[in-house]
Formats: sequence, C-alpha cells, structure tokens
Amino acid sequence: MPGLPREPIRNGPLRLSDIKAAIYGTSMAGGGLRFDRVLYAGWDFQPAPGIVAKDIDRLGIDIRSFREPLVKAIRTVMMPSIRKNFQVGGRPEPWQALAAYTVAKRSATGPILVRSGNLARAASSFAIWSIGETSAAIKSMPSNVWYGNLHQAGYGSIGDIARRQLGPGATLQDIQERAMELFMGATPAKKQTKVTIPQREFALFQQEDMEDIQEIFADWMEDRADRVGRNWNMQ
Repeated sequence: MPGLPREPIRNGPLRLSDIKAAIYGTSMAGGGLRFDRVLYAGWDFQPAPGIVAKDIDRLGIDIRSFREPLVKAIRTVMMPSIRKNFQVGGRPEPWQALAAYTVAKRSATGPILVRSGNLARAASSFAIWSIGETSAAIKSMPSNVWYGNLHQAGYGSIGDIARRQLGPGATLQDIQERAMELFMGATPAKKQTKVTIPQREFALFQQEDMEDIQEIFADWMEDRADRVGRNWNMQ
C-alpha cells in the first residue's frame, strides 16, 4: 500500500533510509531511539535525561551492544550542550533570575549557577553518566556539588512537595497532576519550606541534541552495515 514504510530486507543490502527508519522509529511500528526524562527508583537526580536504544531495530546486523554510539553521544553532544546551558544561563528558556538577597550577597546578577565553577564542571563531565549496553542516563551529582540535584529539580515549591509525596518512581505527569491538586486546594499542602530554590534545569535534551544523537547512531549503524557488506552503496 502506498505511504507505508518499506520493510527492509533482513539478509540483503540496507539503504541509509532503512537504518534511519530503525533509529527514528515509525508512527505505526514504534520503536527507535528514545529520549526520556528517566526517573529510576533510588536515583536522586531528577529529571534525569536518558537515552534508550533497546528498541532500535537491528535489521539483522549482528549488533550486541549500543555502548559505542552512546559514549560518543555523551562526549560529543550532551557534555558540550550541558556546558553551554551554564554559559548562556539556561536553554531553551533562560533560567529564573537570582533572588534579590542572592544578588545583594554576590553584588552581581549573574552568572546564574556559576560561582566557583564546580557545578558546571561536574555537570558537563563524563563521570556523572551511567552507561550500559542499551541505555545511558545521569544517576546523580558528586557529593561536593550535591546541591546540583536541588537546582535541577527545584526545592521548596509545590512541585517539590508533590515530588516528595509521590516518591522517586513518580513520572513527570504524575508530579504535575499532583502539584495542580495541591495548588487548587483539593488536598491541602503541608507548609512549604522557608528556603525555595526555583527549578533551573541544566541537564536536558535540546531539540538539536536529539537530532545530532540520532545522526551519530545512523552513522554508526551504517558503518556496521559496511563491515558485513550490506551497505546498498557497496553492492
């Protein structure tokens, strides 16, 4: 039928379009490379951006691990992207400005989240990533910059109260719905903490990051097709 994705030949030559369809997924077949705001139970970094490759169609190529493109994606895309977030003060939207008392204490309005530079260096390092055979995600921040967890998620707000009430396994949608219930007064919230830290999410996927990572995976899978003589252009 016209308009349906062409089924790749499992033992024959593969076009680049076959490989990209496997990575991007299709609306009918699903699958593909996923970009998640992963919330693993027991992990204290929330939202924790995650790259999940387990549902990529391997197209009959002998691919046992996606660790190599995952490592490249972290080093060449995500680390520079997170570093840039600190340099420009938040993307795609600027972070909330510093509170008046913070400005008075520092005698400056910025840069936001950059004082000693320790947090920016840690957040844009390779060491904070946990990388497996089919997925990668940030697990937590080093103990010397533990406060990065608070800035990433926010603290002392209704959203934070909802997150703590629901526990570490709650999804972003669950948290947002619970926060709205608290805001509307359906269930009275406990007294908020005296210290409120607005969410300034520094570890997240930009749209261009996801596109660049998809290209990394496409190039890597095309190279694997070359190695086994299944690249269409080599026939």
